[in-house]
This record gives sequence, C-alpha cells and structure tokens, in this order.
Amino acid sequence: MEAAADERTISAREGLLDAVEALGPHSEAVILVGAQAIYVHVGEAGAGFAVSPFTYDADIALDPALLGSDPTIIDAMAGAGFNLTGQPGLYRRESGVQVDLLVPAAVGGPGRRGARLDVHGNRAAMKVHGLEGALVSHTSREIGSLIPVSSRSCVMEVAGPAALLVAKVHKISERVDDPARRATVDKDAFDIYRILLAVDTSELASEVRLLQTNAVSSEVTSEAMTKFRELFGTWSGLGTELVVQHVLGLEDPEYIAASSEALSHDLLEATS
Repeated sequence: MEAAADERTISAREGLLDAVEALGPHSEAVILVGAQAIYVHVGEAGAGFAVSPFTYDADIALDPALLGSDPTIIDAMAGAGFNLTGQPGLYRRESGVQVDLLVPAAVGGPGRRGARLDVHGNRAAMKVHGLEGALVSHTSREIGSLIPVSSRSCVMEVAGPAALLVAKVHKISERVDDPARRATVDKDAFDIYRILLAVDTSELASEVRLLQTNAVSSEVTSEAMTKFRELFGTWSGLGTELVVQHVLGLEDPEYIAASSEALSHDLLEATS
C-alpha cells in the first residue's frame, strides 16, 4: 500500500495516468522510468524516511521501434491537455503538471536533443543518454491513482530497478561538474540509495549482467558501473555525500553514509 501523498504528487500521478491513456495506441512503446518507476519498485521500503519518495512529474521512455504512426505523439498529448514546451519531449499542463517523453540516445537518431521519430517529428521526445536499459529490462505492472478511495489504474511496462539505477548514475555524472545543476542531483543520489535498500542485491546484479550483455544497453551499463564505483563505492565518494546531503537534518548522516557504502559495495562485489 502506498504512503499518503500530497496534492502535487497526486496530480503528478493523475497526469501520468492521463498521458498513458492518451498514448494508448502506442502502448507497446511506452515504458515508465524516472522517480515514479523507482517508487513502484521500492514501495513501502522507500517510504520509511523523513524525506518524501514522491515526485512532481512523470517520465516516460518510448521505444521508437514499437511506435505507431497515428495519432502523432504531440497531438495525442495535446488531446489530454499537455502542451509541448520549448524543449523537445517536455509537456506541461496549465496546472503545472509535467510529463517528459524520452527516447534512449542509442535509438534516437542523429541530432543533439530531439529524437528523430519519423511522422512524429524531432520535437515529440527528447534523447537521453543512459536510458537504454529500459528497452531491455522492463516488466508489466499496475499503476494506481493516489487519490484516496479511487480505483483508477493502468497496466504499463516499468523499467527494471537496475536499468533505473544506470539511468540515475548517468544523470548524476552529467551534472555534478556544473554548479548550477549539481544542486538538483542529491535527490537522484537518494533514489539510488532507495533502490539499493529495497531491491535484493542478487536481483540487481542479475539485471546488471543482462544489461551488459545486450547490444543496445551494454556500453551505457558498463560506463554507469564504473561511475557508480567512483560515486558510491566509498564513504567519501561524491554520490555518498549527495545521499547524506539529501537527508541532512532529517536522518542520521553517519548511518545513511555507512548504509549507502555497504549496499554499494555489495552490488559492486556481486557484479565484478
């Protein structure tokens, strides 16, 4: 059972359900990623902290090979009240609820930011390096509304926990050297800690090995595990510091640091 959520989080989940419904004709190509996907895996194991596990937007990965041609993605999202912003793949309602449509860079075609999606154009979704594992490892899960007593739900593919960990490691490593963006990644580091805490190490390690042996995800996964060792493999690693920073004043920093290091070490040992 999911923990109580605030109004913004409830709106974010409703936005996700609306977007999935709007993209129904392309449902085979839709995979939940990002923080909402992580919470599907960590559940109550990730809710025992003073820090909220919830998020205020939704991230959806698209597999270009499985996309249909009608309706176009932009039209489908507009029909659900989500208007494309100035950035490829970023859709927002007047209420502020945002849904990001993303394509793993390895299958997103040429160009810098917008994925090349044939009839859907090059602005319907944003290319993201590190999401490739979502195409390889995902499972069908029921995603329910967070509105009390609501029975609304959908069944959709959700990226596996190791695929999500890999994506988060890439996101952190891309931002830590930029002071303006580094301030936003402590939550991502804590999301990784939640995964390590909630998902059995042997399960994570097995999925990592799967990702390392698949052509579309092998390179980004190997890169991520090298970066993961640098970021989280020691007490003084920047990733560990970011985990502690996220809970400063709310949780025991020494316990969190020691726990993060130990869990990270276990995963590194299991995948070496």
